[in-house]
Amino acid sequence: MITLYDNKSTLPLSHPYCGYSPYVWRIRFALRFKGLAYRTHWLEYPDVETIAKSIGAPPTGKRPNGTVRYTIPIIHDSVTNKVISGSFDIIEYLDATYPDTVQLIPKETRLLQKVFEEAEPGLIIRHLIPVVGSRLHKSPLITPRNQEFMNSEAGRASYPPPVVYSEEQEKEAWEKFKNSALGDMAKQMLDSEEAPFVMGKKVSMADAVLFGRFACLRLLWDESTKEWKEMMSWHGGRWGRLFEAYESLPQVEKYDG
Repeated sequence: MITLYDNKSTLPLSHPYCGYSPYVWRIRFALRFKGLAYRTHWLEYPDVETIAKSIGAPPTGKRPNGTVRYTIPIIHDSVTNKVISGSFDIIEYLDATYPDTVQLIPKETRLLQKVFEEAEPGLIIRHLIPVVGSRLHKSPLITPRNQEFMNSEAGRASYPPPVVYSEEQEKEAWEKFKNSALGDMAKQMLDSEEAPFVMGKKVSMADAVLFGRFACLRLLWDESTKEWKEMMSWHGGRWGRLFEAYESLPQVEKYDG
């Protein structure tokens, strides 16, 4: 079975939204569309490097001082005894290892999928920071150890101290997130209720990237909130249809006990 390493929140470990990393949500999305069973190994930010090294996970980058950096997602596949890090590499591995499942990175689109994955932070996150930055740091769903890490010198490299924005600046950023980030993207996609994905009726890595970004926002706004309902209704309900496509599939995560 596949073991997926993810960062936990204060929600119960069996809660479907316990994890909130957008990059790990990409893998949950892929595993469900592929119908591959998996279990989750929960951890916290201070444990990532130690656990990654202990299972032989490759580093995913370098810090400004030149030392290697370990991040989630990580998977261990007991069938092949392989350990893979990084969402793009993991999904590419799953495509190659389980060729009879839906292929999220078709070979002829590999470059386009990679470019989209790398461009997404610049397209979306820059508009989200004024809205989510301070809320994320204050969220009661962040565990005390994760909160401590985020405020430490090591953590500030990935989670810089939030800038306080005015209500007007937050409102402006929210509108840009809707209209400039997602709106411009939606204009380039097929406008059809039967084509909920970036590639129309064919699901791909690009959908996993977008799904992951939305899914992590449930840490701040669950389905009962005005913000979530707004997002799912934007652009003719396109983003809501993406979630419906995911949630219509059978659950593949296995819980211990």
